[in-house]
Amino acid sequence: METYVLGDIHGAFRALEQVLERSPFRPGIDRLIQLGDVADGWPDTPQCVERLLSIPNSIWLQGNHDWWTAEWLATRLPPEDLDQGWYTQGGQATYEAYQRSPPEQLGRHFTAFFGQQLPYFEDEDNNLYVHAGYDPTAPITQQEPYDLIWSRDLWENGWEALGYTEGFIGHTPTWSWSTEPARRTNVWNIDQGAGYAGRLSMLNVRTKEFVQSDEVPGLYPGVKGRG
Repeated sequence: METYVLGDIHGAFRALEQVLERSPFRPGIDRLIQLGDVADGWPDTPQCVERLLSIPNSIWLQGNHDWWTAEWLATRLPPEDLDQGWYTQGGQATYEAYQRSPPEQLGRHFTAFFGQQLPYFEDEDNNLYVHAGYDPTAPITQQEPYDLIWSRDLWENGWEALGYTEGFIGHTPTWSWSTEPARRTNVWNIDQGAGYAGRLSMLNVRTKEFVQSDEVPGLYPGVKGRG
């Protein structure tokens, strides 16, 4: 069994399909760890969720955009009552996509997917997977879930993931300066800006071989992502 880690998708189902087709990943044999932010930006969040639900042996981490989406799925508030931070940062695409979905799908996605996302994951090789980062000076079990999906300090300060072999994160796009998965100390960043003008990345944890989608705006001509 190999372990593959998948970066921030942001509703780009066409990019997700490309990396799954281009990777030697074997569904049902290999493990897939998705680093969060499946939702928001491009118009296909429901399709992304359906595709990930179809892959056996998958682990899904919660991203900040997934947290926002789950909050909306729990309340079904109209646009005028929504958190405008979410709605203007890609949430509008997710909201509109789910308006086109059957009502039962919304409840199923809330329960079977967004409700199953983890705050972090530690594998048998002592690797850490978390959406945004964590404070390496304290045990991860003692840290606020909010920080795990929002804090950029681990990456931006170049801190080592202390006590772990390697760490794998998303959340902070590298596409403006690195179009490929990037490493600082023992931390790998797998967010290459699929929510914006970049690509979706999928990396083999052991070998560090990776595949990427095309630049996502080219997959959605005429559609505005997150900017």
